Amino acid sequence: MNDPMTPFNPNVVPTPTPQADHSVTANPPSEAAPATNALPPTKGSLPYAKADYENLPSHERTPELDFLILGKIPGGKRNPSDPPLPASADFNDTVIRCLLEGELDALDFLWRESGRDPASTPVDLSRMSMEKDAVAALVKHCAAHPELKVDLCLREQNADVIGEVSHLVKEGKVNQLELFNLSEAQLEQMAPTLGKVRSGLCIRGTPLTVRCEQQLAEALGNSKSLSVLNLTNCRFGDAQGKYFVNGLRKNGSIIKLDMHYTPLPTIPEGGYRELLTRNPTLRQITVLCGVMDAQPDINAMVDGLMDNHVLRELRVLVPGGLPGNPEKLGQLVEANRALTELVLPVGFESEEDYQALEVSLAKNTSLTTFAIDDGLLLGNDFAGVVADLMSRNRALASDPDYLMKAGRAFDPHGSSGLADPGVVIAGQIFSESSSRDEFETTMTEIELSIRELERRAREAAFPPPVTPVNTTGVTLTTETTNTATTTTTTTTTTTPSPGS
Repeated sequence: MNDPMTPFNPNVVPTPTPQADHSVTANPPSEAAPATNALPPTKGSLPYAKADYENLPSHERTPELDFLILGKIPGGKRNPSDPPLPASADFNDTVIRCLLEGELDALDFLWRESGRDPASTPVDLSRMSMEKDAVAALVKHCAAHPELKVDLCLREQNADVIGEVSHLVKEGKVNQLELFNLSEAQLEQMAPTLGKVRSGLCIRGTPLTVRCEQQLAEALGNSKSLSVLNLTNCRFGDAQGKYFVNGLRKNGSIIKLDMHYTPLPTIPEGGYRELLTRNPTLRQITVLCGVMDAQPDINAMVDGLMDNHVLRELRVLVPGGLPGNPEKLGQLVEANRALTELVLPVGFESEEDYQALEVSLAKNTSLTTFAIDDGLLLGNDFAGVVADLMSRNRALASDPDYLMKAGRAFDPHGSSGLADPGVVIAGQIFSESSSRDEFETTMTEIELSIRELERRAREAAFPPPVTPVNTTGVTLTTETTNTATTTTTTTTTTTPSPGS
């Protein structure tokens, strides 16, 4: 679809057309002649005769006409053993051309000859003009291929096909759907079926009246397949989003929510506090606001995240900074171990507030991206400290066994379970370190200290043998066994040397 939430990047390289073998063989000429491309059946007149089309410059030829006139398969043929791939842009354009011209037999031929499986090849039709005849052809084609799933974009001027598109959605044929500038009445007509969209739903530029919000919330609450929801340039009516929030809380499938230029006011039964506190599935939320939009309630978001152990990423992007509560934010980063990315446009008034937040961030080992507005305090080194801490956490995230390995410095032969005291101690030191280098240096110093203590303990338990100095002419020989020490005294005679 034409939206950042559904990036389109498939590009299948066409398979080269086999070249004719002109070598001399013993076969009859009829068997030696190379097989030509089969031509798709067409009921309508083609814009060019085959010979005329082949003589056109390459820039005047298109993949759609290459298929319809020459029988060339867009994206190349595939074998049943090949892994499934999304349809290429050329393949999508060819499907669109066949639907616009009603060439369903040619479209069946395309599926058969391309070797693609409609069940594993989502087709992007978001660029297709939703003319009534083309949509009717699509409905008929989907009925013939019930496993096929498509991406669609419906605009305000397509009001005469809303019923057909709603039918496709209800039957589970639509993988991703974009609704662009629909009127309130048009969205109300489609809202009851929107929970049947299989993957991504984007609603752009439509006011959400109370009735429309209620119907959309009910559809979201019942959806079992929708995973991505994007509201862009929408405005909630008198209900102020409370039905929308309630629908998302009941939903069991949406993991990504984008609220672009769609303010969600803070009210007792709605807003981001309620959304974040009681949502069971959301993993990513992006809030984007313009200068003229009502700004999000950051403190309400922080409150909602306190007991949220599901959300992984929260990005709030607004022009300029917003006032924040440093104490609450510090409590959040200490208590929440689920968030890996937190971007909030908040700033504080004093250097002490930033320093207190640094202490809290040092105790968090899950965040790998953290950003707030630190431009309100000149000369503050907060950004550098955060960069070190995030680098430290990314090192841990890249190697989940990092602390387990480090813990062996304390307990090299300890248990491998979570109760390993060495890992617990290593984790504590990691949380108090400002970088991976600092952590490794501390661990090395402690390991050397432990080894020295172990050596002294061994020497205290088993002191080394001591041989006294021979000053009396008596040699003391100490014999050590595993059970006792026996001292043997031997008397010797020393003969004085001459002249002594």
